[in-house]
Amino acid sequence: MEAERLGNGSVRRTPGREINLKALFVVIRKRLWIAAASTVLFSILGYAYHSIPETPLYSAASRIIIGADSPETMSTLKVMIREPIVLDAVIKDLGINRSPGALRQQIGVTAVEGSSITIISVADADPALAAALANSVVREFTRLAGETLNFTSIKVLTDAQSLANPVPINPKSNRILYAAFLAGLAIGIGLIFLRDSLDDSLKSGQEIEEVLGLQVLGQVSRMKVRKLPGKQKQKKSLALRGETIGS
Repeated sequence: MEAERLGNGSVRRTPGREINLKALFVVIRKRLWIAAASTVLFSILGYAYHSIPETPLYSAASRIIIGADSPETMSTLKVMIREPIVLDAVIKDLGINRSPGALRQQIGVTAVEGSSITIISVADADPALAAALANSVVREFTRLAGETLNFTSIKVLTDAQSLANPVPINPKSNRILYAAFLAGLAIGIGLIFLRDSLDDSLKSGQEIEEVLGLQVLGQVSRMKVRKLPGKQKQKKSLALRGETIGS
């Protein structure tokens, strides 16, 4: 409500722009089919995307201790783990048909905070190959670090193991389905209000009074026409004609 101060000092309350929840509900109910169609469409698209087969990936990790005497040496050694000199040696060691660039994307190097432990993890569609790659990276990195940098303070803490029943690291989630449903519903409601805002027709007596400045005295409700059977319509027509002729 907005307040209007009169000349005598009194205050008169005048209706302001307030959100009419009932009017919003009426607008949505009037074109509810738009929201339903949008929700169904986006749900179907979300289900189709969710149904696309995805290759499961498995991870294996090996832990090593790097006894570097300075942060610069530690950083250099961590970078070297994923360099082509090490990756080419791993590819040759295992005899796999893979480029160093592709293999680099599979390898992760993580330092345990506050310690000298470094975790070398590998993700692959084959869990056994993931473990073999992790162990080979550790072997070749240790060898090449000694040959190129003359650094030998690398010890293996734990080898990567291939589990009997591995669990994929990229399981499918139903979140895409929920997101598609909510997105379809939100877009559908948005389209309803957009369609209503583009409709210039007068929808209520209040709008007529505001636009034309005329007072509405009454409203005529919509009447449903009853469908009469054919014979009954014909009898009615004949009766009306008889009354007309008689008069």
